[in-house]
Amino acid sequence: MEKKRGGGCCVPSLRALRCYAVMFGLCLGLPSSAASSCKRKPVIFNFGDSNSDTGGWSAGLGIDVTLPNRRTFFHEATGWLCDERLTIDFLCESLNTSFLSPYLESLGPNFSNGANFAVSRATTIPRDQPFSLGIQLHQYLDLVSRISGHANLVGKDGFADALYTIDIGQNDLTAQFTNLPYLQVIGNIPIFIEEIRFAIWSIYQSGGKNFWVHNTGQLGCLPYILVTTTHDASDIDELGCLRSRNDAAREFNRLLQSLCEELRSKMKNATIVYVDIFAIKYDLIANYTIHGFENPLKACYNNGTVCEESSCHVSWDGIHYTEAANSFVASRILSTNYSTPPVTFNFFCNV
Repeated sequence: MEKKRGGGCCVPSLRALRCYAVMFGLCLGLPSSAASSCKRKPVIFNFGDSNSDTGGWSAGLGIDVTLPNRRTFFHEATGWLCDERLTIDFLCESLNTSFLSPYLESLGPNFSNGANFAVSRATTIPRDQPFSLGIQLHQYLDLVSRISGHANLVGKDGFADALYTIDIGQNDLTAQFTNLPYLQVIGNIPIFIEEIRFAIWSIYQSGGKNFWVHNTGQLGCLPYILVTTTHDASDIDELGCLRSRNDAAREFNRLLQSLCEELRSKMKNATIVYVDIFAIKYDLIANYTIHGFENPLKACYNNGTVCEESSCHVSWDGIHYTEAANSFVASRILSTNYSTPPVTFNFFCNV
């Protein structure tokens, strides 16, 4: 149970007990079809931004990510921008494998089950700007070239059999809207998609054949965007989200899905799974009471003030999700209902 800052234990309210019960149920509710053992050791290489960054930003820039981040499960701050586990952590847990070590971690990283190249604030463009998708790709290719003689590094066959997860694009859209009108943002989306194409194709040419691609979430429902974006009533949808930001995310996702379809026809013996994260997160906002949450458009951690039970909240800090929301997202991913083609998450370690 969460502790007060003064050291004493909180007395749980009925509301708190209900929220913890929901969180516990989500953690245990991962579909058994996906949360099963693998025939061979699962290896995952992840590329992305803060939605899947497990310490890369903190390690790469030497920036402390302090409590209350990661207060719920490990009770220490080690780089996650969340109260605890991210969606990628729950996906790893479903395979009974360790959490992914950030590639930029210099103190005792273990890459025997893969590596996490994701870094907070990462974008697809410019390609050569730290820590863009292009830089993450270069880091991966460098890792591949140095596999011999390292006990804590995945073996050569592991790279070919690994799963390559990609979750990026949110920051590109956010940055574009800072200076450009809607139509220009829409016009630039194909540039982002081309960078993702380049990354997937480069990994494929280096021997990778299993890809798991997340589309971007409902940008217009993030509390930070709602608070900092000038808008009028005509731009608010039925959920209270910014219509223009969500429409831009939908266009990004449409082109990303088309890319995945195109690459399936061109990449022989490869599997490319496209996952509709937008639909999962939009459903969570639209039906938050059914799913056991409160105040979906309000951040738990805001201006130094932290809510009592983050397990009741969807948003942790206005941009990133809480552990409870990440658990919900992971459970929906593992259901295969949002995947094209609808294959289980453990397909790559059971073929």
